[in-house]
Amino acid sequence: MPDSRQGSAASQAYRGYYRDATAAPDLYLCSVMRGTPGGEYHRRFWQPVAYLSELGETPLRVRALGEDLVAFRDRGGRIGALHLHCCHRNSSLEFGFIEERGLRCCYHGRLFDVDGTILDMPGEPQMEKLRAEVSQGAYPTHVFGGVVFVYMGPPERVPVFPVFDRFGLPGEKLVPGSRWRLECNWLQIKENVVDPHHTQILHTIPQRRGMEHFADEFRNFPELTWIETPAGVAYLAARRVGDKIWIRSAEAIGANFHCISSVFETGQQAKRATLPFMSFWTLPIDDENSTTFYVSHIFDSDTMPFDKRRYLEDFGQQPDRPYRDRQWIPGDYEAQVSQGPINPHGSEHLGSLDRGIALFRRHVRRGIEAVERGQDPAGFYIAQQDVPPTIANDYVIPAAEAGIDPDDAAALRAYAERIGRQYYDAPPMAILARELSV
Repeated sequence: MPDSRQGSAASQAYRGYYRDATAAPDLYLCSVMRGTPGGEYHRRFWQPVAYLSELGETPLRVRALGEDLVAFRDRGGRIGALHLHCCHRNSSLEFGFIEERGLRCCYHGRLFDVDGTILDMPGEPQMEKLRAEVSQGAYPTHVFGGVVFVYMGPPERVPVFPVFDRFGLPGEKLVPGSRWRLECNWLQIKENVVDPHHTQILHTIPQRRGMEHFADEFRNFPELTWIETPAGVAYLAARRVGDKIWIRSAEAIGANFHCISSVFETGQQAKRATLPFMSFWTLPIDDENSTTFYVSHIFDSDTMPFDKRRYLEDFGQQPDRPYRDRQWIPGDYEAQVSQGPINPHGSEHLGSLDRGIALFRRHVRRGIEAVERGQDPAGFYIAQQDVPPTIANDYVIPAAEAGIDPDDAAALRAYAERIGRQYYDAPPMAILARELSV
């Protein structure tokens, strides 16, 4: 029977024998370990390590950027993040005693303040001399939205914690989420943010298999474009919904932050700005493991019961379902982790809809190179006024008002890109803040 495929496509049949499956991962881009270029890059950002609710009467052992740490809240309410092993005899401080001020090692009783300085050495006659010569490794901490962050970079240049414009809106409440532990490199998780191509497959086909999740309008494949933002990369997805044009955007910022608007949006109602939905920070545990922490943005106008919303937020983000169910309705976890512990980019074959992936990798590479030159990477903020607005948004406008043919693919892409660039003159969250204040 003749092959119905045209051109050179038929020549690509049954090529498994000739395909090289031994490509090595790009560790310059992916590694986060101490002393590596990527590790130095990640150490210029505040990294999430725990939810505040996890810090109780005993220390919490955590791992971040390939380092073993212990996090705790002393009885005075201060948060500490210390190297796991005591600087005296290397016993683990996860078994330490939390005191009014600091953490005491269970073995010989050295008491460490949250900054690592030694407060007490029981029975040691040379305490004053020794405490001036040695300290416990420690990192600055910051709590925001119920999430505990540490800064593991040079202590002489600690950045401000970036409070973006989607936080602190009138009537807004931030509710901490759950831990999403993924057995893969951090880059595979963040690339997903600027890959809207996957939404129409991974998150809509399951709806036809019984999972109500994303709005039905997501099934209408959009025209896609991407822009580089002051601190990262954003996508803009433009689609026709009836007599309206819906432009949806999401943004990845710096090394570990991204934000989205509601996955229940339908694009049916005209709007210039939409409520923030979820904000995420991803911690590279090491080169092959990551944890995502998130907060849900809650408003009085929300109509979905929170328990149902939280279930849908978490669905498909962990291997907490039977394998057969995960095969039938896979989620982000299956798609990202199945790429391997570190996705070998050399074995990929990117297409035109993967431009966001290429842009984000370029963003990270530029950041690593900046740190190697002794400069600050994009997304490193030394003052709060340096923090740019966020542009994750849903912009819905009548097609007649947009002045373009909603069925013209090129016109849709050009219009979406124009809207994305206008966001920095008229940030959507600033528009929303004014509307919520009325």
